[in-house]
Amino acid sequence: MRRRFHALAVAACVTAAALIPAAPSWAEETTPPTINVATLSPSAPTGQNNWYRDPVTLNMSATDDVGIAKFQYSLNAGAAYIDVPVEGAPATATASAVITQEGNTSVRYRAVDTSGNVAAFRSISVRIDTRAPAASYPAITDGHVGHVATLIPTRTDPAPGSGGVAVLNMYLDGKLVPPLPVQTSDLSLGVHTLAVHLSDAASNSAKYTQTFIVTTSFADVGTLIARFVTAGSVPAEVGAALQAKLDEAKALADAGSAKQASQVLKESVSIANGQIKPGSARSTIMDDTRYLIDQLKDRLAPEPATGLESEPAEGPKFIPDPVLTPLPHNPDADYNVLVFSKTTGFRHDHISHTVAAIQKLGIERNFNVDVYDPQLPTVTLPTSPFLSLDTLKKYDTIVFESNVGHPGPLNAITEQPNFEAYMNQGGGYVGIHGAADSFELRTWPWYGNLVGGFFTNHPSGQNGFGQCGSCIHAEVVTEDKKHPATAHLPAKWMTVDELYNFDRNMRADVHTLLSLNEDSYQRSLNSGNAATNPLRLMNGDHPIAWCQNWGGGKAFSNILGHFRTHYYDDSFMRIILGGIETTADRTDANCSSYRETSLLIEADRTAGLLTESAADAADAALDIARDSYLATNYTSAISALNSIVSVANLKASGDAAARSELLRQARELREWMQNLNRR
Repeated sequence: MRRRFHALAVAACVTAAALIPAAPSWAEETTPPTINVATLSPSAPTGQNNWYRDPVTLNMSATDDVGIAKFQYSLNAGAAYIDVPVEGAPATATASAVITQEGNTSVRYRAVDTSGNVAAFRSISVRIDTRAPAASYPAITDGHVGHVATLIPTRTDPAPGSGGVAVLNMYLDGKLVPPLPVQTSDLSLGVHTLAVHLSDAASNSAKYTQTFIVTTSFADVGTLIARFVTAGSVPAEVGAALQAKLDEAKALADAGSAKQASQVLKESVSIANGQIKPGSARSTIMDDTRYLIDQLKDRLAPEPATGLESEPAEGPKFIPDPVLTPLPHNPDADYNVLVFSKTTGFRHDHISHTVAAIQKLGIERNFNVDVYDPQLPTVTLPTSPFLSLDTLKKYDTIVFESNVGHPGPLNAITEQPNFEAYMNQGGGYVGIHGAADSFELRTWPWYGNLVGGFFTNHPSGQNGFGQCGSCIHAEVVTEDKKHPATAHLPAKWMTVDELYNFDRNMRADVHTLLSLNEDSYQRSLNSGNAATNPLRLMNGDHPIAWCQNWGGGKAFSNILGHFRTHYYDDSFMRIILGGIETTADRTDANCSSYRETSLLIEADRTAGLLTESAADAADAALDIARDSYLATNYTSAISALNSIVSVANLKASGDAAARSELLRQARELREWMQNLNRR
């Protein structure tokens, strides 16, 4: 009986075990999904500097053996995830999520399968900024500002924005002006407007116009008097007399004697009118004092409305890189040009634009254009033309286009000597922008003399300019209106560019064509804290484009050209064209320089082609002419150059051919000085 019960119990257990179903395969599945690299829509940023100016769609995809249940994404480094469900649990799934969070966000994303397995997250950077920067003027209170204030707009980009706020344009009373601090002492009393057109790194833009009234006070007038005395525009004794009258009038006004105070101020006006020379100092002191009189007599004119207004504005335009192809060789072209843009250091993003622009000039002006730059594989020559002097001699001029590198992109043994020989045999050189930031003084000083000087540094800028993060505004002065490269330019014009400083002041050595007005950007609102801490530049004398006859050849340097927009500007490209045509000997240009003539005199002295007395006389006169030129005393320079002409005309001075060349150079220098004297 006991044995039968045991058998039944065993059978029951076996039966029960048979009734328990086997564990399903999904219960054992532990493999997480495979998450693919996500994409963004639109694929190209809608703003600049890789920023979007609108919401962005995150497109996710993944695969899994048993099925995708959902995707997840996180906007806060994984602290919290947001679910994006997937219907039907497919083995291959896609999903999208609209990202609206502003700022530079590292978005984490992952997939979860139906077993709860979670894929390791991937991440993608999403940079969104939809809001324009803002401006305000802290110095202006209730629409009023004193006559000795400095107006510097505070520019902010709403956080978390793209930053890099740039002043694209600035207008004072409707006139375009450089973006600099505004001294109210330079303004007349009364109503004014100051507008700034701002853009951030994403190219969100707005224009802010501040209407304000410049007023004055006893304290302001006293400060102005002191400033004018310090500047030498008001004699010290006159300043003391004016200050005494001002103090007397203020004491009377404070005591409630407005009528007597007004009478004292009238005496002050008489002093200013009779004892200060006509000019801004006299008119400012008189106008401000009369304002105080009108204020004491309560007869100031009614004030207009003031305030800060904003309006949408267009930001910098995005210029995509061109697709470069070789320019077909034209057997009937007038001449041949080589563009050399190989770099071994920093690479400027304008290089492909420059190449395309010069190719366009070649088509329009009938010259062939070859390019050597291994980093432009679709257009470059297969081997370096600098390896052979005979190859270089096929080109009438060579454009060195921002060929940055230290010690440089030309081999010192196999290439540099060929280029020197090419120039010595009458070759042409055109240097653009970063060509001055190549090679080194200690390894190749000849190149620095050819360019005119080596780059040392440049002021910083703001990313709000779009594709020119180191650019700032500057006024350019056209010094030579006769050279074909600059004859079309106005006497003064504004540019936005990366502005180089150099290891030397090259003015005494080269023929300056363009220079920078350092006052127009030394306190630039777009360069760090320059508005309150002036930039260290070139001590007020800043050539930026020049030409010269050097080493037997012709050289032209235009150090402007960082901003890719320049290569779509006809006026700028006429500068480049002038450099190409003159160095290729297709157009005449006076590129005389004092260094060239000095070297000629010494070479002729050494060779015995000029007598010692003639060389001494020519040297002495040249020193006077050069020093006079540097002091902008062109009349004196012309007189000294006439002395060299006289030396060259004397048969007793030496060899006829040597005297003829000296005469030619002296006359070219004289012509240059005469043109400067007529500006």
